[in-house]
Amino acid sequence: MPPKIALIACIVFVIWLLRIEQKYNPSASLALWIPTFWLLIMGSRPVGSWFTTPALLVRDVAAGSPYDRIALSILILLAVFILLKRKIEWSQILKDNRWLILLYLYAGLSILWSDFTFVSFKRWIKLSGAIPMALVVLSERQPLQALESVLRRCAYVLIPLSLVLIKYFLQFGVAFDRWSGQVMQIGVTTHKNSLGGLCAFSAFILLWATLRKWRSGKLLKNKSHAFADALIIGLALFLLHGYGGSYSATSIAVLIVGVVSLLILSIAENLTRFTATHLKAVMISIILIVILFGTLLLPTVTSFLGREESLTGRTLIWQSILDVASRNYLLGVGYGGFWGFENQITSEYRVDQSHNGYLEIYLQIGMVGIVAFFAFLLEFCRKVRREIDHVFDWGVFGICFLLMVMLYNYTEASFLKTSYMWTIMVFLTIVFSTSCLDTE
Repeated sequence: MPPKIALIACIVFVIWLLRIEQKYNPSASLALWIPTFWLLIMGSRPVGSWFTTPALLVRDVAAGSPYDRIALSILILLAVFILLKRKIEWSQILKDNRWLILLYLYAGLSILWSDFTFVSFKRWIKLSGAIPMALVVLSERQPLQALESVLRRCAYVLIPLSLVLIKYFLQFGVAFDRWSGQVMQIGVTTHKNSLGGLCAFSAFILLWATLRKWRSGKLLKNKSHAFADALIIGLALFLLHGYGGSYSATSIAVLIVGVVSLLILSIAENLTRFTATHLKAVMISIILIVILFGTLLLPTVTSFLGREESLTGRTLIWQSILDVASRNYLLGVGYGGFWGFENQITSEYRVDQSHNGYLEIYLQIGMVGIVAFFAFLLEFCRKVRREIDHVFDWGVFGICFLLMVMLYNYTEASFLKTSYMWTIMVFLTIVFSTSCLDTE
């Protein structure tokens, strides 16, 4: 099939999927497309990179991409405009999200001691854009249904488009691994690990929605919607497999953990409520197990996933990151002022992240940031516990998502970044606020 015909067919297919979604959620306003477009950008690649191939793309870190700056600024301004027209209980929102706000404020304050203050400021503004987007979702008539719609729309668009790019537009959909030179499929993203994360979380979201409809007896009432979800799940799993050995082992492990947790928690309601009640202890226990026994468990896990114990060189990167972070252990080097610039780590390993979300926070905003971040996670646990009593299935989603994102950030860095996973976490945190508990 000629590439242009394949692209047109993909666009028609996506429009058909989006029309099905629109019929499923008729109460969604046009304003919901603002956070949808935001999440589409976070789940794919920078806007400017679509106007050239990855091989020809030259990144000016200091100036940034004017395409991204314009697109994201327009979305933020539109979101603020919508919020000014809607009734928002600001005091209650701020009270229920105090640690999220404090974490963002401290990250913004750390710009003052960044080596590249203006660049850090622009990156912080981009990071902060997730908050007004989440508030737009919260201000919808049915916030939880609106959030589900946003997540489904992104899966409906990004998964089919990734497949078409990989098969028919190799200059966009395929790249070469910087370590091994192996061909890897990247789809709408910039790396196979990013595509793996997108596929894993998209598949999980649609599996959760399918199980939710099955539990309520509504699965076959809208057969076209069920068929659309099943089709995208199949495509996501196909893309997750990758080319030969070029696949994201972390994403596969994350999806397995998410699906197993979903099945157990959906069946055993008493266990779910017990887990939600003690979710803070569960989270802390997982972290302690990884810290104390991680080196003992690593060979077994890596062998199961077909990876070496160094996790493709990540352990070497982690040691170098710790050496650098230890020089500014209290406050960090400043948010957004380390990656993208020439330094010892980027020169030696050719990476643009720590490949560990926890180390990433420690490096950029220090121990103070680590404390604020874990306080935010505890706040998220409290909201999930409350959501179990409000809408049980969404509480289950919150528990599973927390487990998945914590595991994902062991070998990838998505916390406190303009990433697909972090944006979803901000959306969940704000939509789980008390102001929407009586609106569903």
